[in-house]
Amino acid sequence: MNNIDINLVAQSLNQKLAVANYTAASWEAKATQLEQENSQLKSQLEQLKQQNDEKGDK
Repeated sequence: MNNIDINLVAQSLNQKLAVANYTAASWEAKATQLEQENSQLKSQLEQLKQQNDEKGDK
């Protein structure tokens, strides 16, 4: 391999790494969003359980 070939390989690998990093960041953002939604849904579920318990006590 000459220097040009090595540079092209390095450039290609850097591009693939950039895509992989972008993909990982996207999945991480989605995971964070899903965790927040999950937390909100758990909170709503607890509120509904409390309301249901209060109705049952009457």
